[in-house]
Amino acid sequence: MRKITVKTIGGLKDIKIIGLLCLGCASLALSAPAQTAQTGQMAPLTAGKPVLLPGTHGGFDFIQVDQRARRLLLAHEGNKTLDVVDLASGKFLKSVPTGTCQDTSVDRKNGNYYVSGNDPGRLVIVNAKDLTVTGEVPVPTHTDLNAFDPATGQVHLCNDTAAEEWVIDPAARKIVTTIHFDGRGLEGVILDRRHGLMFQAVTGSNTIAVIDAASNAVVHAWSLAPDKGPHGIALAGRNGLLVACNKALLLLDRSTGKILARAEIAPRVDEIAYDARLHLAYCASGQGEISVVRVGPDTLTTVGNVPDQRGTHSIAVDRRTHTVWVASHKGDQCFAQPFMPVR
Repeated sequence: MRKITVKTIGGLKDIKIIGLLCLGCASLALSAPAQTAQTGQMAPLTAGKPVLLPGTHGGFDFIQVDQRARRLLLAHEGNKTLDVVDLASGKFLKSVPTGTCQDTSVDRKNGNYYVSGNDPGRLVIVNAKDLTVTGEVPVPTHTDLNAFDPATGQVHLCNDTAAEEWVIDPAARKIVTTIHFDGRGLEGVILDRRHGLMFQAVTGSNTIAVIDAASNAVVHAWSLAPDKGPHGIALAGRNGLLVACNKALLLLDRSTGKILARAEIAPRVDEIAYDARLHLAYCASGQGEISVVRVGPDTLTTVGNVPDQRGTHSIAVDRRTHTVWVASHKGDQCFAQPFMPVR
């Protein structure tokens, strides 16, 4: 709490106001225009006013944007909830109790959010309209990321302890099959609806596994050598695939797996996001910076690194406004932090 004394004009009695210290002060270092470490020029992102998530605590895992509903979906791992922010108003809506929450995917047709839940491991089904838990599908162990395929109605849910992925029918509330990969450790997973393919980052083998979404069969395993540790992935353009490895962002041809370009980024990037209209990739590093990379058909150009709260590794972009969102906590405060691109 902070006491503020305001003295009015004309010698009237002082007014004492007791109020919370503005959350914006918690991110004051982010609010000033920053310079890129690479060029000394103005950074490509400027921090906006953070959105406080009251009554919550602890760190976050992955965050997503529900574009149609204009919502930011935050897997609030430390709070054991799915936190929801209204993007149109910038207001916090609700914390949905899901257990330890890792990731979320959106089923627009059936009006559901599918949450990777833990303690115990399960897929949690949340009604997107009233933000209530309506069911769950148990799985054998801890979960991590997930992706929904509207063509099959199935959720691909990553095992956080082994190189395998459960394919779940949320309507029937059961595991349909389990996909096994060579190597160990799964990270980013994303659906390419145009080609009917699911792309899965396999960290232990430094590959991108390509899954035929109709048959749930692994059809390719593309090597990323000499780069290692693939984590965040994103589709780029009609045929590009972005993969964040350790200190490098790769651009692959998602028809052949050929590596087209490489750009240096901050270390320990986890989640990435891509703005297709601005042709910019945003890479969230837990080291306290966001790496921004311009994406061409077969080129990557480093734009710069933007200061961020240390420990932040989750990122998403609102395609309508081009606002970049991260989620973080500092002390007892948890917040969603927007960044606006500099035009």
